[in-house]
Amino acid sequence: MSSDDRQTPVTHQETIAPAEETVAPGEMVPAQAPADLLVPVQTTPPSLARPEMLVKGLRYLQERIPEFTHLTVREKRSHARAANLDPEFIESGLHAASAWRETAMTVNRTGDELRQEHEEIREWEQVVREMRALTDGIEAANVKRKHRLGTAILQIYWMLGRYMRHGNPTEAYMRPYYEDMKRAYMRTQQFRRRKKNAQPEEPAQEPPSE
Repeated sequence: MSSDDRQTPVTHQETIAPAEETVAPGEMVPAQAPADLLVPVQTTPPSLARPEMLVKGLRYLQERIPEFTHLTVREKRSHARAANLDPEFIESGLHAASAWRETAMTVNRTGDELRQEHEEIREWEQVVREMRALTDGIEAANVKRKHRLGTAILQIYWMLGRYMRHGNPTEAYMRPYYEDMKRAYMRTQQFRRRKKNAQPEEPAQEPPSE
């Protein structure tokens, strides 16, 4: 047997490096999906959301919320008493449910299951507070937009009225637009006056007798 036919014995363990993934120039590396629903992938500040994007996102979010529903007025009233028990009474009841042997037979749930539901309620109450803060902020931002728009419209109305009263010939073509604004403005003012007059006046308080 020639020396070329003999294989050299391996004296050490060879390690094979994993193949590296290559990306073609100009190709985007796919980002991993976030584990949580609302965790952003990008680290840079996100762009401002458009209303239609938020509406779609909120409707999608409704499908992810367990037991998401709406209650009628009658249902709210029927749920009110049991849903608003004193916290101390609830805590005492949970202790009793954990100690009583007949809890599962009575309410079809164990004391541990009741305790777990109580913790879930606390977590969802935090969500409710955050969502209310979110809607309050969205509503406040829209009030500011309405104020900016309304202020601009009122300025246009007052300025056009000044031009119309002074008979400025260069602005005569704006009279039909001004008259439309005036009719709408006067209807609003008349409605507000009627509403104010319809409110009952508070009776005058008599001076205290000496």
